[in-house]
Amino acid sequence: AHTSAKELPSVCIVVPCFNEEKTVGATISSLLALDYPHDKLRIVAVNDGSTDGTASALQDLAHDPRVTILSKENGGKHTAMNLALSKVHTDYIGCLDADSFVAPDALRTSIAHIMQTGAAAVTPAILVHKPRRIIELIQQAEYALSIFVRRAFAKANAVFITPGPFSIFRRTVLNQIGGWRHAHGTEDMEIALRLQEHHLAITNSPRTRVYTVAPRTLRALYKQRVRWTYGFIMNSWDYRHMFGSRAYGSLGTIILPAAIISIGAAIYFTSVIIADIFSRIASIFLKIETVGISITPSIPALDPFFFNTTAAALVVYVLITLAVSLILTGQHISGEKINPVSIPLYILAYGFMAPVWLAGALVRTALRAPAPWR
Repeated sequence: AHTSAKELPSVCIVVPCFNEEKTVGATISSLLALDYPHDKLRIVAVNDGSTDGTASALQDLAHDPRVTILSKENGGKHTAMNLALSKVHTDYIGCLDADSFVAPDALRTSIAHIMQTGAAAVTPAILVHKPRRIIELIQQAEYALSIFVRRAFAKANAVFITPGPFSIFRRTVLNQIGGWRHAHGTEDMEIALRLQEHHLAITNSPRTRVYTVAPRTLRALYKQRVRWTYGFIMNSWDYRHMFGSRAYGSLGTIILPAAIISIGAAIYFTSVIIADIFSRIASIFLKIETVGISITPSIPALDPFFFNTTAAALVVYVLITLAVSLILTGQHISGEKINPVSIPLYILAYGFMAPVWLAGALVRTALRAPAPWR
């Protein structure tokens, strides 16, 4: 963070765009506001065959000498990134999705971190941009938890995702491994696995704050998470040789196998809970049918000292406590406060929401039907 302007390396941030007219202007404006020497920062916006007003929105920013606009036929994010990679010769190259925005000190913080560690790539802390709706607040807590997880994985050299919002790479490393590839709609996962396959380190800078527009409806969230999960499953199959392999350290022996197992476990335990609920309801109806409805009002007694101590209940208590602790830890290490309401919302809702899109992704995987981008 204390590196002088003269010592700072040159950086190019690529903004791949496909129908992002509503947000791309603010995205690039946030890059232009970065606290970084103008002569060492280049911004390349790649219009990947947009059919809306993205081209016009980009032209409004073309007056700045740091901004270069490239246009091409639609071919996917990986082709947009590779086009930019072929055109630039900076020391580092990064990506910023066109619906995300960076804090002014974000680039200096990430560059200082990657230079200090000597890693091949660095990931940021991602936060939800101006959450207001309940669905956004739930994701705010989830993202705070992800900040802790991403940091912990980096410490264990087990990062397997370099998120689209502001991951930064050494350009020579990208050329070495061959740039980006088509990867089932999750290029940020594939390139991270490929870096790990080459035993190239990925670090994390938790004080690099990046704000992304989160899905604002259940339908949009479902589509996004089905795509993410489908991409993870398909990329896991492509890199299955890493699973269980000691050559890849804790990533191969623990993290990747655990991630796959957790998908099945989440669906199984949720199914058990739902089955139990239906069983209880059926039991109530059977009782009514057998003995009728009692006309005597029954007022349940409330025992303030009652505490469910069954094994299942204790597991739930531990998981809730752990989740809250890790969310608060993620908030602390990023230095960004979250809305306190987001934590109870996350605890109450997320465990029932996630299995739905996990099951949806498994169905799409079985049918070999890629999840739609939008």
